[in-house]
Amino acid sequence: MRAYIVLILFAISAVVSAQSVPKLIRIADELYDAQRYLDAIEFYDKISGIDKRNYQAKFRLGFCYNKTLKYDEAKNVFLELGAVGDTANTFQARALYHYGNLLKLESRFVEADSIYSNLISLPSADPDLINSSRKQKEGCLLALRQQQADKGFSVNLMDAVNSRFHDFGAVINPSNKQLVFASTRNLPGVQYEGSQFDGVLPDLVAYERNRNERWRIASSNQNFIDLNTQWSEGSGSFTKDGNTFYFSTCRGENGSDCGIMVSYLVDNRWTSPVPLNEYINEPGAENKQPTISASGDTLFFSSDRPGGIGGSDIWMSLKGLGQESWTPAINMGDVINSADNDITPYFSSAFNCLLFASNGHVGYGGYDIYAAKGESFFEPEVYNLGHPFNSTLDDTYFAISDTVGFISSNRQDHKSLNLYSFSLSNEKLFLSLLISGESLIDSRIVSRFRDIRSLDLVTFRVEDYQGYELFDPVKRKKPRPSILIDDAQAIASDSTLVTDASGGSGIPGQSGRIRIPYETQYFGYGHFMLRPEARKSLDDLASQLSDKEYSQVNVLAYTDHLGTDSFNIDLSKNRGKAIMAYLALRGIPLDKINVVARGELKPEGAKDHLYRRIFSRKVEIIVDAETELDLKTSNIYIVTKEDSPQGLAKKLGVSADDLIKWNGIRGEKIPSGSTIRIFDLETTPSSKVIVDENTIKQRYLAEGSGE
Repeated sequence: MRAYIVLILFAISAVVSAQSVPKLIRIADELYDAQRYLDAIEFYDKISGIDKRNYQAKFRLGFCYNKTLKYDEAKNVFLELGAVGDTANTFQARALYHYGNLLKLESRFVEADSIYSNLISLPSADPDLINSSRKQKEGCLLALRQQQADKGFSVNLMDAVNSRFHDFGAVINPSNKQLVFASTRNLPGVQYEGSQFDGVLPDLVAYERNRNERWRIASSNQNFIDLNTQWSEGSGSFTKDGNTFYFSTCRGENGSDCGIMVSYLVDNRWTSPVPLNEYINEPGAENKQPTISASGDTLFFSSDRPGGIGGSDIWMSLKGLGQESWTPAINMGDVINSADNDITPYFSSAFNCLLFASNGHVGYGGYDIYAAKGESFFEPEVYNLGHPFNSTLDDTYFAISDTVGFISSNRQDHKSLNLYSFSLSNEKLFLSLLISGESLIDSRIVSRFRDIRSLDLVTFRVEDYQGYELFDPVKRKKPRPSILIDDAQAIASDSTLVTDASGGSGIPGQSGRIRIPYETQYFGYGHFMLRPEARKSLDDLASQLSDKEYSQVNVLAYTDHLGTDSFNIDLSKNRGKAIMAYLALRGIPLDKINVVARGELKPEGAKDHLYRRIFSRKVEIIVDAETELDLKTSNIYIVTKEDSPQGLAKKLGVSADDLIKWNGIRGEKIPSGSTIRIFDLETTPSSKVIVDENTIKQRYLAEGSGE
C-alpha cells in the first residue's frame, strides 16, 4: 500500500499545477481522516510547498509529524505557522499551542510558559484555547516547583515483564497473586492487526512468580486464553475475593466499539465473558477501563458517551439487587472530568479516593495521574500526583494491590507504554502522604479551574437512584417549582406554552398576544455555561428581533431528573440567567426578558434514556408579540458518533462551512452527544449519524412512554 501511495504522489507531482492541488488535498485528507498520518505527511508537505497560504494543510502536516513521533519536524512546522500573523491564518494560535506542548515534552517549561503567554495575548485566539493555555502555564509552574522537591517516592521499570510492544494496565489477581495486564505482543491464539497499535491488537496476559520470586508467564489454568478474542482486550479489575473479573473488549481495528465484560472463576477456570447491561455499555460509545470498589457495589469506568463533559469521561454506577444489575451510569462531574480525556480510573477503598489519568487538567504534559479526594464524589479536591508518578509523557493506569502499585507510561521511548511498579507499606498512609504537606500546596492548584454545581454523596445515593425505581418500586412525586424570577407579565400557564422547537406559526396566548417559539438551547450535564451553538442561535435571535415589534422574550429553563429538587431549581435558574445575560449583551432590553426556572423535566411515566436526559437539559425561548413574527429557526439534532465537521457535513449533504458557521464549531472533531443546528436539511439521515429533537420527544419525553 505504501508503494502504491508513493506512485500516486509521484504521478501527481510530475504534473503539479493549480488544478492538481485539490487532488492532493483530497488524498491527504482521506489519509488524515483514516489516521494514516505517516502516509498523509508526504501529501501535506507537497501541498504546503505549492500553496504557502494553505494554513490548514500546514497545520495538519505538523499534527501528522507529532502523531508519528517526529517531534523536531513538528516543532519546526508549528513554530513557522505560529509566526504567521496573516488574518487568514486561523491556525496560528493552535500551532503555538502545540509548539508549547512539544516544549513541555522536552521539559523546557520556562520557554513553553512564554509561548502560552504569547498565545493568550492574541486577539484571534479562541476562548477555549486560551483557557487550555492558562492550564498549561500552571502546569509549567507546577512542574518547575515539583522538580525541586524530593518526596522520597520512586517508580521502577518492570524489565522482566515488559516487551518491545505496548504493555499496560497491570493489576494483581487476589486469588493467586498473578500479575494480569494487556499487551500487544504476539500471544497464543488469533490476534488481528490494528492501526492504533504497533503489531497486533492487545490481549490479556498473566505472569506469576517462580521460586526465586522472578516473574514468568503463568502456567496455571487461569491464563485468560478463554477471555481473549481476535479483537482488543483491555485492562481489568478483580473483586476483593478474586472470583470476578471486569475488563473491556473493543471490536474494530482502531480500538473502537468498546464494551465492558465480566467473567467468573469457576472450578479454577474463567467462564466465557458476557457484556454488562446497557447502563454500562452505552450503545455507540466506547466503554472501557473498569475498576470495581472493594465492596463490589460500585463500578467506575471511562466512556465517551453523550452527556459527558468532553472526550472520554469517568463514570460510575451502583449495583442493584440482582447479579450485575448495574444502575444508570452517572458522570463524575466537571471537577474530575475535563473538556479533554479523563481515563483509567482506580478507586482506593482504603483511602476513599479516586485516582485517574487526564490530559485536560493542570499537568506536566500528555496524560498525568490525579487523585480526587473529598467528602463528596462530586466536589472533591483534585491533586496532581507529581514526580515520579508523572512525567512530560503519558502516565496512566494507576493501581494498587496490597504493598505494590503500578502505573503505565511511555516515558521510556516516547512511544510504547511500559509497566512501572512502586512499593508501599500501607495504601491509606501512602496516598495521604502523596497529597499532604508541600505536595498539597503545589498540586492542588488544579482546583482553581473547576466550575461545578455539586451533589453530596448521601443525596446522590438515596434520592437520585430511588428516582430510577431500581432500589424501591415507588414513584417519587415532586412539587412543581415556582417561578423564581418574577415579572409583571409572567407566562400564565403551562397549557399556553409552545415547546415545539421546529418553529411554525405563532399560537395566540392570553391578552391577544401571539407566542412564537424560537430554538431551544441545550446544556451539558450540571452546566449552565452557553455552548458555541447556543451563542450562535442567540446571536441570530437578537439580529432578527432588532427590527421587529415584540412585547417579551420568555426564557423557560429546565434540568434533567438527576439530582435534588433544590439543586435542579438553582441549576435551571442559572441556565435561564445565562440566556438572559447574553441576550442583554446583544441588545435585548432586560425589562423585556422574563426568566422562569422550572427545575427538572420528568414527565410521569417517561422512559429513561441518555438522549432524553440530554434534551431535558434545556432552555426554551418563546417570543410574545401583538402580531405574528416570522422567525427563522433551525432543526436541532444529537450527534450520535464523533466526526469531523467535514465528515458530518458530507453525510448530511450540507456545506461544511455552513455547519461550522451555524454552530460556531471549533476544533477538528464534533464529539458524540453534541447538539447541532442545521437549516433546511433535505433528506433524513440515518440515526447512526444524528438523531433529531422531535424523535427524542416522541420516544422518550411523551407522557406514558415508559417501558
